[in-house]
Amino acid sequence: MKIRLADYIANFLADRGVTDCFTVVGGGAMHLNDAFGHNDRIHCTYNHHEQASAIAAEAYARLNNKIAALCVTTGPGGTNAITGVVGGWLDSIPMFVVSGQVKYTTTARYAEQFTEGLPLRAVGDQEFDITKAISCMCKYSAMLEDINDIRYMLEKAWHLATTGRPGPVWLDIPVNYQGSYIETDDLKGYDPTDDDGELPPKIDDNTIKIILRKIKNAKRPVIYAGGGIRLSGGYEAFKKASKLLGVPVVTYWNSIDVI
Repeated sequence: MKIRLADYIANFLADRGVTDCFTVVGGGAMHLNDAFGHNDRIHCTYNHHEQASAIAAEAYARLNNKIAALCVTTGPGGTNAITGVVGGWLDSIPMFVVSGQVKYTTTARYAEQFTEGLPLRAVGDQEFDITKAISCMCKYSAMLEDINDIRYMLEKAWHLATTGRPGPVWLDIPVNYQGSYIETDDLKGYDPTDDDGELPPKIDDNTIKIILRKIKNAKRPVIYAGGGIRLSGGYEAFKKASKLLGVPVVTYWNSIDVI
């Protein structure tokens, strides 16, 4: 089936339960703005500044325990969003960021093939290679350089954002690719096992027994509860366990609602 790439992105997120997008419109994200804004399953909240959009997406995930989309334009649109994204990174909050970018043929990344190894800071108007700036605060970040990679990149980003310790992911989409039409039957998929080996192993039963034994033998035990309880979906199990153990609970500032 042929579909505009920007609509493919919006539908992908909607199919996975994303119902809200926080955004500031811009020319570099025009097709993304159109796709999110006209998708019947996604409600767009339009902010006056990208920092507000990013912080709103972070707060949304905290309150609803689900991912929101964040859509920004190229250049300062992306850099303005960094504060909210780093907040999501530090507190393990899943966020799905999609940014616009100048035409791929006017990116420094593309043009450097003609500069004999000399680096370029920018080529296109309002261009900035945002993925280089945010790779340290995202579980996955990439610029789309081939339209046929979009399914792979979306599936990988979603898997990493929601698996293991959650966190932000960021896809940078050049404006000419946003408006391109793709044949969905030709798109290659992503195999989660490619990255699952890097995830922390599940705690084994023996470790759990050791923890319970130490709690039982402690003279003045206390549970210091963090935000991972809610992020992991273990809220009800934690309440039940703390009640059965009869151990006092104190909370981290980011998890005061777990008791």
